[in-house]
Amino acid sequence: MGKKRWRIGMGLLGICFFLISSLGLAQDKPVKLGIMFIMSGPMGGYGKHGMQAVQLALDEINAQGGILGRKVEAIFEDTKLQAPRGADIAKKFILEDKVDFIIGPTSSGVAVAVSKVSTEHKKILVLTQAAADSLTGDQFSRYQFATLSNAMMHSRAGAYYVSSKPYKRWMCIGPNYNYGWDSWAQFKTKLRQLRPDVEFVGELWPKLMEKDFTPFIQKILEAKPEAVWSPLWGMDAVNFIKQGLPSGLFDKIKFAFPDGAALETLMPLGKDMPNGIYVAARYFFLTPDTEKNRQFVKTYMERFKDYPDYMAVETYAGVYFIKAAIERAGTLDTEKLIEAIEKEPLAWETPEGWKIMRKEDHAVVEDVIWGETIYSEKYGFAILKNMQAIQGEEICRTPQELKEVRANYEKKLKERK
Repeated sequence: MGKKRWRIGMGLLGICFFLISSLGLAQDKPVKLGIMFIMSGPMGGYGKHGMQAVQLALDEINAQGGILGRKVEAIFEDTKLQAPRGADIAKKFILEDKVDFIIGPTSSGVAVAVSKVSTEHKKILVLTQAAADSLTGDQFSRYQFATLSNAMMHSRAGAYYVSSKPYKRWMCIGPNYNYGWDSWAQFKTKLRQLRPDVEFVGELWPKLMEKDFTPFIQKILEAKPEAVWSPLWGMDAVNFIKQGLPSGLFDKIKFAFPDGAALETLMPLGKDMPNGIYVAARYFFLTPDTEKNRQFVKTYMERFKDYPDYMAVETYAGVYFIKAAIERAGTLDTEKLIEAIEKEPLAWETPEGWKIMRKEDHAVVEDVIWGETIYSEKYGFAILKNMQAIQGEEICRTPQELKEVRANYEKKLKERK
């Protein structure tokens, strides 16, 4: 009997040692992030700022003890402008690198492909740069969360901003893929609601990374709109503006660029950016005038010798979203994390203010800043004047639209079964 008790006792002791050992390993195992952006070529600045922001956030978090006592690590990959490459990187992150979360990518076209992989493998994707409305609409997945304001929000905000202006005849020139189409469609719908007297007189869709905008500029001049909505971004916006200057395009026609306040556009243009262009910013480093934002800008500039662009602050916010989600859930289990986020809206503080993650469409609720360009001798590039914050509640999906997102998702699930 004594030997039997001894064996049972030793067995229980072994189990205890196993559990303690397993717990220790779990606690020691780092939280691993797979980061993918465009990190090379003409659009490489987006990835540079994103990567720098991740490094800054991780250093801060790890200096404070990590997340639930676990260190946070990151792996970085360059997607370029290639959707298949993005999908392959996502598979590598999940199957080989065993990441806990994926962050990125830059292009919405790449994001659609990455989202399919993350959903198939039930791995959370945090969208911090890709902004097509479809990603949290028609392409909604419970495994992805967008921590930046999307094309719909910027388009609706732009419609509110220009609705009081005198322009009635509008046309569009935008990149020929998801982001451009979504941006124009949402702008038209909202502006027509606010200004039933507007006319839409044409749309032009140059390919992403178009080198010669001359034919498109000529077509705009021939159409004679009073104003143009242009979701061109990055070097496409830079090249279009530079090529439009000799014809006096921006003196004759008012332009609105929903991504125009990105430093990736303003800094390369310098004095060439015309004054009075309407531009939006997911984040502009001079606002808000808060201690948190001032400290972020100071720290970022001291470390990287660069002003933080919106890609930096949105990616920085994405990392802190992961931290807030894990701390609420108390676990890295994917399903429990999603349940914890959806239980009630998750709010977390960022340099641009408080963000709220909405459970219905996994999109963030926040204000969007619009303003007009004016050249600044102090900075050597255009900054914003006459800034106006369009309230998040005015530009996000309505309750009915949120129901439709979920209904569409449930329908797709049933069709797959």
